[in-house]
Amino acid sequence: MDESQWKPRDRLINCGLEYQPIAVQYRDARRFYKTRHYDSGPGLNWVEICVHHEGILNFTTNPKELILNAIYETVENEPFYPVNYKTGQLVDSFFVRACKPALDLLFKRSLTLRLISGASIPMAAWFNVAEHQRSHISPTLIISQVTDRLLNRLESHRGVENVVNLSKFNNHPAFKYFEVRLKNSFTFHLVCSTIHNNDDRRRAIKGFNLSQNDLTDISPMRIFGDFDYELLDITGNSIQSSKRLCSDLERVRAKHLYLANNPLTKANKFPDCLSPLINNFQFVDGVPFDKLHKLYTPLNYEIDMECDGVRIDWTNKSMLSKFKDSKHWHAFLIPDADHKFNKEDLFNFFFVMVSPELSEFYPCYYKFESAQHRFLVRECFDQIEHLVNNCNLQIKIPQITPDEQELTYRNSIPYFLRMNVTAMKQGHLQPKKCIEQALQHRFNATNRVLNLEDFQSSEQLENVIVSLSSPRILSSVLRMASRKFLGNCIELRLGDNKILGLNLRTLSLLNGLLALDLGKNWIYDLSMLTALNEIPLRSLRLHGNPLCQKYVLPSEYIRDVKKVCPGLLRLDDVDLSTKPGLAPQKDFLCDTSGYELAGELFLYPYLQDFEQTDTRLTLNRFYTDESIFTLTCSFDIRRAHPTKPTNELCKRINKYNYFSRNLLKNSMDTCRVHVGEHDVMQALMQLPEVTHDYISLQTDVMHHDEQGAMIYVTGVLRDEPDLLLAFSRQFVLRVRDTGRGVGEGAQRMIIANERFNIMNPSPKQLRDAFKVVKPPELEPPEPDDSLDVKEHKLHIFQEITGLRPKWCTRILQEEANWSIRSALHQFLQLDEKNELPDEAFI
Repeated sequence: MDESQWKPRDRLINCGLEYQPIAVQYRDARRFYKTRHYDSGPGLNWVEICVHHEGILNFTTNPKELILNAIYETVENEPFYPVNYKTGQLVDSFFVRACKPALDLLFKRSLTLRLISGASIPMAAWFNVAEHQRSHISPTLIISQVTDRLLNRLESHRGVENVVNLSKFNNHPAFKYFEVRLKNSFTFHLVCSTIHNNDDRRRAIKGFNLSQNDLTDISPMRIFGDFDYELLDITGNSIQSSKRLCSDLERVRAKHLYLANNPLTKANKFPDCLSPLINNFQFVDGVPFDKLHKLYTPLNYEIDMECDGVRIDWTNKSMLSKFKDSKHWHAFLIPDADHKFNKEDLFNFFFVMVSPELSEFYPCYYKFESAQHRFLVRECFDQIEHLVNNCNLQIKIPQITPDEQELTYRNSIPYFLRMNVTAMKQGHLQPKKCIEQALQHRFNATNRVLNLEDFQSSEQLENVIVSLSSPRILSSVLRMASRKFLGNCIELRLGDNKILGLNLRTLSLLNGLLALDLGKNWIYDLSMLTALNEIPLRSLRLHGNPLCQKYVLPSEYIRDVKKVCPGLLRLDDVDLSTKPGLAPQKDFLCDTSGYELAGELFLYPYLQDFEQTDTRLTLNRFYTDESIFTLTCSFDIRRAHPTKPTNELCKRINKYNYFSRNLLKNSMDTCRVHVGEHDVMQALMQLPEVTHDYISLQTDVMHHDEQGAMIYVTGVLRDEPDLLLAFSRQFVLRVRDTGRGVGEGAQRMIIANERFNIMNPSPKQLRDAFKVVKPPELEPPEPDDSLDVKEHKLHIFQEITGLRPKWCTRILQEEANWSIRSALHQFLQLDEKNELPDEAFI
């Protein structure tokens, strides 16, 4: 429709019950269209603005917002409050008054709006369409009243009390009949002035929530300068200029500044551009200001995973080739709705899929968000191509077969990519530079030792994954080390890095190497270390690798290692010149079924709980009213300290002597014999806290059958740093309860009789004590109702019955309530009655 044919009608404009309607009449009104001038202003009377968009905006997401944004951009910071905004198919209209400076700016542009898309839309202005009455709606008065009410209802926000909530200010229900935007500087200043002028309530304010207001500058906040607040939240606005922001907040101080989701955070110079505010705020988006640059990640500020980049999944793998020469960041998104995998496990599985022959792969900026594991990579297209085309965008989860002879991959995790999510910018992480910084920090020039043990834990690698299990990455890291330290390194520590093997080229980079620590890695066979033949090593550490479990006798272990390293003088911190292969057997088992009792099933948990008094209380689970405990102490202080022993040492030994049972000194055979749980625990709780040397333990399972067992253990413990004691303990165990555990085949054992001996350590025990101080790590048992236990029960039930999973779940869960015994009984009954169809079986 042509605008000249659009004729308005006289009408009443309703603005709520509190205000008199606006009587619109066009009899004396004057109309202006596409002009820069008007002869006389409307004074205080109402003006109607008609926006003739002719329907070209009807298919946009929010035509009204497009028009209002263009108007507020035109009127700049002048007061302007559209009343009774009405949208139409061809024309939008609203009323304003008392806004001559804003009208002048609209007329200056010939009453034409320039939209962000570049389109131009004409407007018509009708002056004097209604006389102003004092009882008409007053936007500025309502804004002041709303602000005043918000001061009476301070809220809690991000853990801070007494915060003024101005978030999405334009959506307040009091603004139903007119438009308000805090992006209009006049409105923002009006709100800030109203708050500032209320002295009593202003003093109670601890923060401001200004999020989601489309603000481009916050200069009105200067009025709150020179006062310490807890919080300033300006997230989700349109702030672009760091220079303007720093100027606006020059005197504003708060503990927390929240700035996310502003265009400013995607700028090349962010977060360095905020440095002028370092004394004004302690935290930015929850990150300490002084660590903001180090912890900065594009995933928090620059990238919207819903729309940025191009998605690549199994449906469009052919599109991947378009990004072959890209230098941008690419995102990996791995769904994990239940967060089953932590960061370490995820990358353990992931790097199994990464090709060792292709380029180095450094995942950066990892985070778990929106039920997804997310990280970024760049400049590794060949690896990405391999993961997409050869691995089919799936991470296979390895599982050990029941006989533990090989790995299977029954389960997998699908994932997808978003290519070119953001460009590489100044300040973004560069993996090679991070590695160089970590190497410099890990090298001890005095001892000439390069300690790369658990390299990933380096502070400098917090935002990048450097997997030394990859031969290519390990070679690259050692190549960088050789350039930095040349021949200065004589000892290299690579423990706890999941390394599978070494090649000669890798180690030849560090000439002059004499000692190598490969402990606690994933080396399964000595054949993976044949490259060590060419290295003149004098010391080697392999303790904690799976290959060590292949050997029963130390002599066989030493013999095979020396075939690889003929010049070796020390192995696993033991001097080979002492002929350690002739050491006595560490453990003796009368029956191999008693192996677990001497380890994780009984002995290790007991000794660990005994070490600290707070955990020692839990040992009452092993004792009953019939349990017997005795202690003897034959420790000779004069032998341990030929010079005069200190009073403190005597006091510590007397704690053991107090409970010691010595028939030579006391003929009463019942003296210091502790009977019953209460008496035994009372004695145990009065003994000092100790630390066991688990490497020194030698165990002897002298008896083991269905009724009980007898275990004898000797070793070294430490009472205090300067007091080492030899000890022996003999446990007589008796089966108390049966029918426990998943298959109702487990049993509970209690201590029937225990003898505890304290004595002087031998010279060899003193020399070898606490070479390795870390105790064995024991995983806590799964509760019977855990998902893993239930899954295991289903697996056992299926193996026994041969039923399909659906029928296993029906019988075990629905009818037997996860009881294996009841489920098997139910299965036998159904089978006898022929109530199981053929399709129920596999």
